[in-house]
Amino acid sequence: MTIHDELVLKLIEPDKSGKATGYVTEIIGSKNINYTLEDTFWWRGHYEQILGTFVRMSPDIVIHSISPSKTTAIELENDEHWDFGHSLRQVRKYKRNSAFEEVVVVIPKKYERFAILYANQGFKVYLWKATRLMECNKCGEGPSDNKPTKCKTANCKGELELIGIKDVDFMPFELIMDKT
Repeated sequence: MTIHDELVLKLIEPDKSGKATGYVTEIIGSKNINYTLEDTFWWRGHYEQILGTFVRMSPDIVIHSISPSKTTAIELENDEHWDFGHSLRQVRKYKRNSAFEEVVVVIPKKYERFAILYANQGFKVYLWKATRLMECNKCGEGPSDNKPTKCKTANCKGELELIGIKDVDFMPFELIMDKT
C-alpha cells in the first residue's frame, strides 16, 4: 500500500455500492458521476501523426459526469517522489487529448508553491494534506516521530509500513489575481 493508493481511496470515498461520496464530487460539482481508475487512453497528436505513433496515457481517475456532461482527468501527485516537470508533461498530454474536457491536478500542500505554475498552464489545482499511520512489520508498534522508516522499539529490527492515513484534507488552490 502506498500514500498514493490511500489518497485515491480517500478522494473517491466509495460507499458500499462503489458510488463516489468523497471530495471528488466537490471537484466535479456533482454527485451524479461515474469513475474509472488507471484507465488507458491512446492519443495521436500532430507530432505523433507525423511519426505514425500513438501516446499512451493513464490518468489516476477519470470522471464521467452526467450533469454537466463532461469527462475529467484527475492526476494525483504524492509527496514521496515529487517531480514537477514529469507531472506537468503528464497533465499536458491529458489536456491535448480530446477525450477530456477538463484536467485537474491534485498536489501535496507542502508543494503549494508549484500550484501557480500548473494554474498558469490552464489546469485546475487542488491541494492535499494528510497524516500517515505507520506500523512496524515485526512488532506492530507505531512510530515515535513524524516519518521514520525503522522501528524505535528496543531490540526490534522491523521496518515501518504505511497502514492508512488520517486527518486528510483536500482544498482548492486559490489563484490570487493581481489587481494592478
